[in-house]
Amino acid sequence: MPAFILSQEENQLIKEVRELANGKIKERGTYLDKIGDDKIDWQIPEVLAKHNLLAPNIPAEYGGRGLSMLATAHVIEELAFGCAGAAAIVVMNIYSLTPVLVTGSEAMKNEILPKFCSDRPHLGCTAISETTPEHDLEPSQRLRADETRITTTAALEGDWITINGTKDFIMNGAAADFVVVLARSKESKRKSRIQMYLVPRKTPGLEVVRVLNKVGMRSCHTVQLRFNDVVIPADNRIGIAGGGYFLLTQTFDRNLPLIGAAGIGIARAAYELAMEVARTNRMLNRDALLKKYVSSALVEMSTEIDAARLAVERAAYYIDTDDNFARAAYMAKLYATRTAQRVAFQTVDIIGRMGFAVSYNAEKYLRDAQMLSMIAGSEYLHKTVLAGQL
Repeated sequence: MPAFILSQEENQLIKEVRELANGKIKERGTYLDKIGDDKIDWQIPEVLAKHNLLAPNIPAEYGGRGLSMLATAHVIEELAFGCAGAAAIVVMNIYSLTPVLVTGSEAMKNEILPKFCSDRPHLGCTAISETTPEHDLEPSQRLRADETRITTTAALEGDWITINGTKDFIMNGAAADFVVVLARSKESKRKSRIQMYLVPRKTPGLEVVRVLNKVGMRSCHTVQLRFNDVVIPADNRIGIAGGGYFLLTQTFDRNLPLIGAAGIGIARAAYELAMEVARTNRMLNRDALLKKYVSSALVEMSTEIDAARLAVERAAYYIDTDDNFARAAYMAKLYATRTAQRVAFQTVDIIGRMGFAVSYNAEKYLRDAQMLSMIAGSEYLHKTVLAGQL
């Protein structure tokens, strides 16, 4: 039976993250949500950097905290409880660093990883999704991706690679130190020709096409990127030639539980708001029938949050033990996302009409929860993946 037990040091860290998330991070996140996300804001990344939380899973040998996936999931939950956008910043960093950690050269690791452990903010991003729905590549091991599904190209010419294409919905994209881009490689004659490349953000030809003002998670700046004859050294290919698909699936499968953890944080925040309203609203307490309805809803919300957390913990445990984790990871993300969305909606329902007023955070939790469906694939994709394993 899996034991989802954290060490004393990890529990202490999570307590500290909880206090941090409920203080400066929540305050700044609420402000950014109101003004929109058309500009890069560094205050939250600066706070995270000072506490070495921009990528807490980086091994200690590179200056990181070396947290397990289980502990990292709990950190993400606490960050999302305070500000879902802050959690998204960290999750996107971890996504971008995963290819480097899994198959990157030692030189690449030594160049990239220590920066994310300093007290100055550094961000990374992954450029995978393209501009049209049919090019939305957020696949799994069961959904074969090939060169016909992606238009961004990478052409090898001597010791250099030239990348051309446009990528959409890139969180951290404008502020990142580097971009991990998925492209159709012309250097390999193998059937699967997708490959991942590390592109420094300031490389000539890499530009922000437009800023995307999102419905939620507004603390995490999001853009569309264009690669216009972007030239990088051939050594910036991540992993072996022809190994891009394996690396892509590893990147997604290993990090899906973190998105689920963010969902739990959002759900918890919404649930606690609903509990506060239920305790203090005189009308709810006077009407026996209404009180019974609200009590029943709160019990369901609490039960679903606990169940979603167990699903995330199970997937994280399987990743930590290098077990067969893909199925558990997809289930965790799917269920935790749905839980966050249901709990946020029920919170608005309990509050009533004022739940849609910006003076409450209920409508923010509802918008943040909807954003979970846009990260690492839709609910339909995850169900399709899981259906293949029945």
